Amino acid sequence: MENQVSEVLTRIKKLGHEPDELVLSLGEPKIKAMTFLLKKPRYFKEDILKQVLKFKSDTGHMPEWVRIDAITSREELQYEDLIAEMTSIRRNYIPFGIRLDKTAMMTFLPEEINANAFMKPTGEGSNIELSENNVNAYLKRHKKAKRPFLHRNYVGKTVEKFHTQGFLIDGDEVVELVGEGMDRGLRKVQNLNKELDKLITTSTEFLASEIKDNGKFIYGYFSHFDREINFYNNLRHASSTYAMIEGLKYLNRSVTVARKPINYLIQNKLIKRNDETYFVYDDTNDMNEIKLGQNAAFILALTEYLTMEDAPTYLRVAQRLANGILDMIDFEKGETTHVLHYPSLNVKQRYRIIYYDGEAALALLRLYQIDGDEKWLDAVKKLFEIFIEKDYWKHHDHWLGYCTNELVKVAPEQKYIEFGLKNTSGHLDFIHNRETTFPTFLELLMSTYYLVNTAREHGFDEVVKENIDEEKLMNAIHRRADYERIGYFYPELAMFFKNPERILGSFFIKHHGFRVRIDDIEHYLSGLVHYQYVFKKK
Repeated sequence: MENQVSEVLTRIKKLGHEPDELVLSLGEPKIKAMTFLLKKPRYFKEDILKQVLKFKSDTGHMPEWVRIDAITSREELQYEDLIAEMTSIRRNYIPFGIRLDKTAMMTFLPEEINANAFMKPTGEGSNIELSENNVNAYLKRHKKAKRPFLHRNYVGKTVEKFHTQGFLIDGDEVVELVGEGMDRGLRKVQNLNKELDKLITTSTEFLASEIKDNGKFIYGYFSHFDREINFYNNLRHASSTYAMIEGLKYLNRSVTVARKPINYLIQNKLIKRNDETYFVYDDTNDMNEIKLGQNAAFILALTEYLTMEDAPTYLRVAQRLANGILDMIDFEKGETTHVLHYPSLNVKQRYRIIYYDGEAALALLRLYQIDGDEKWLDAVKKLFEIFIEKDYWKHHDHWLGYCTNELVKVAPEQKYIEFGLKNTSGHLDFIHNRETTFPTFLELLMSTYYLVNTAREHGFDEVVKENIDEEKLMNAIHRRADYERIGYFYPELAMFFKNPERILGSFFIKHHGFRVRIDDIEHYLSGLVHYQYVFKKK
């Protein structure tokens, strides 16, 4: 440990920083990190090692994670101005620390602010506020504060915000974190592909570990306070199973763990219109409905499983579910029905969300690739006439992106290629610069990359050149693949949450309260798997 601490202090100096204060955070998987403000530069090393030994004395073992943040800049401002700035920033995206008085007690890293939900919704639109209750809960439980935080005590006073440069000591490894900008807090890596393999491995294993004995998943967690999400959704159950199989397939592992969630839906959540037409229904949370996307997501899971193992029962179920999809499409009117009522099978909602249509088309194509039945392909072609006529490319749907590429493989027509490229081309700048991780962006980009190559294989080079800026596409792909790591629970972030062990190695959505949900992990995982298939080899 002494050598690693020396290395961190040396590297801080090499970066051009001579900080007069450090924030030390000590953590392990089972408890929230403890933080300490160190104010004597001459004794930084001794003070760090002293706190490490005290941690060992208090807990019986050395801290697994030692994070050292050097305060690199600070700015004084009025308390009211600080609050105005913090409430103008996207929830959980505070990039600076704050010091409300001269004490260590009232000095907070940005990770402490974000991980402990200091900023919370007011209940009025999208407004947020600095929550006295949440700040005081943290002060009481983790800093043993004797006096509460109250807004009125700081009104009219000068306070401080500060920026940091962080390092993590994880065993023998010293990890440097990005200090500024959108990537702030992201660990620097030498080999991105090797790093992404680690993320794929842990998130695939995380999904598998969330499968209960009955085949349902633990749906997810609100990470701030280690609360399990009290909800369920069978569409997300199916699509997350699909992504988990993709991850297992990429890792060259057995997919048998997927049988439980697959069998759960087959045994508990299928309803028949007749012997050849099935639907997946959802009666959780009193939904009592059948969604077009639900059938599609389950077909995707079944067909992905069938690419790895022979399972005639699964194929028969997929075919009957596909008939259920056809039953929800009126080709003469050029429209789909999105939601039926369960158990009556009457129309509940003609339209709900645009993504159901692309998901349904992709599911039919994937089934066609398994059983070769032309009626699935014919249905997809008819659906694409609807998509083209109604300019579905404006929705930038990743499911449609995947589907367009698969269709062009078997029906290489210019109208499909143009449609698929427009699905992404006008959105590239937005995707490249977006602050939130939006994991479906990488899926959309990778499906477009595939389409570009498929189009070229069929001689449509000019169509590609006329419809998309390939340099922008490639830049956006690599940017998003790296940036998705911002949504991954590395130790240096997970350590600040109530139960690091629960969330470590998973993915989250930051602006939704660092929510970890099976379908959030699904989209991160699918995009990264496709990225690695292409770019790891290169």
